[in-house]
Amino acid sequence: MLVVRTHAEIRKRSVAPAMGLKRAVRGLAVGALAVGAMALSGLPGMGVAPAAAQQTAVANADPEFNTLFQQSLKRPSDVELAFRLARRAIEVGDYEAAIGVYERILFYNPNLVRVKLELARLYYRLGAYESARSYFEPIAEAPALTSAERDNIAAYLVEISRRLDPNQITVYAQVGVRYQSNANYGPSSRLVLGQDLTALLPPGATKQADGNAFALATVRHVYDFGNQRGDVWESNANLYYSQQFQLENLNLGYAEFNTGPRFALLPDQLPGSSIRAYVIAGGIALGGDSYLGTYGAGVSLYAPFSMYFAIEPFAEVRQREYQNSRDYPTASLQSGDMWTLGANLSGRLTDASGWRARLAYNNASGDVPWYSYDNFAFDLAVPVEFQGLWGVRRWVAIPSVGYSRYSYDAPNPYINSFITQVNDQYRVGLALDVPVHEQWGLLTQVQYSWSQSTLPNYAFDNFSVTVGPNVRF
Repeated sequence: MLVVRTHAEIRKRSVAPAMGLKRAVRGLAVGALAVGAMALSGLPGMGVAPAAAQQTAVANADPEFNTLFQQSLKRPSDVELAFRLARRAIEVGDYEAAIGVYERILFYNPNLVRVKLELARLYYRLGAYESARSYFEPIAEAPALTSAERDNIAAYLVEISRRLDPNQITVYAQVGVRYQSNANYGPSSRLVLGQDLTALLPPGATKQADGNAFALATVRHVYDFGNQRGDVWESNANLYYSQQFQLENLNLGYAEFNTGPRFALLPDQLPGSSIRAYVIAGGIALGGDSYLGTYGAGVSLYAPFSMYFAIEPFAEVRQREYQNSRDYPTASLQSGDMWTLGANLSGRLTDASGWRARLAYNNASGDVPWYSYDNFAFDLAVPVEFQGLWGVRRWVAIPSVGYSRYSYDAPNPYINSFITQVNDQYRVGLALDVPVHEQWGLLTQVQYSWSQSTLPNYAFDNFSVTVGPNVRF
């Protein structure tokens, strides 16, 4: 699910790439290793077994491997010797030879779970993902393995599924209507500050309820370089537009695009881990006029330590160019750069529930110090699947909480020369995703947000209800 930021939040800062869609990478599989055969005696009914490891140029150049190989030809049923030969083959980087040895061990004893695990990892390293999966899947829940090893297998299987996917485009979209009790984020009180004096706002300048019709889409494209490591080129586009029923100066259009390479980081030790560098470009239209243009760059590091915990720290820098308009004549004073440090986190809690969180720190500079600020934000959501009343898939309830703090650099002399603006914003919400079809459903979301501020001008509360069909493919 993609949660769209409020108008006020979008005016305050640029939005980072969305988290809801999973990464999809793939690799080209190589053919399974052909292994010779040797006749067996004393094992009736077993037929023909795989031969000892085939020597390659790499192994042939290693004296220790050569010695072990010759010994294994004389003692093909010596399992301990076979393990030593396989370990040496891995040490010299001859994965094909190691696979031949492990296949032979399994011929004598097909119930050795850890041998199957080693075979699966070796096939994965060679890029033979289908062969790797054929060994991983039967032992995924094997009690002989530790919980850490089972988690590692689960991570491998997820990554294998991604790498076997072809050049991929993923889309999430929604249309709907939204009601807000305070659509303009007006102050809760008519008593505000202006040029160091208390002023009484006219009724039309305080909080106003309104609704809108909206459409949003998130599109992700992944191009696989086909180098068997999982290196890809990843591009994301986030689009949003809302048309207010009454407050037309709040009609909002938003678009952002980021693109860049993602390289596998530790494909053997931490399957799925990656590092990505990307460029960013985007813009916002407000009230029918151009409001903000932004461009920049970022870098992120993805580390899926287990099915219960994955983290993606990121750093971004953006240049923000605000444009004045009839409705927002001083918007350009907010222009400047913004640095962001943060992390996306996610994992499973149970078979039917998970969690995802986002931490971010922003440092934004404006043309004047009272539009420069530091911002800290935290959001947490806990998707819970359950069997609904109907539908082809399970329903998903998503409770969420969030907090943001904005600390400005200096007092705004047009409001109060002595009090620096500090806003603490809170939000709680609940979403319900009801599937109607394999690819589309109905999403309903309720949220209550409120702000406490050192200036009464920026203390507000808002209740919103959003409903509309969504589609994903």
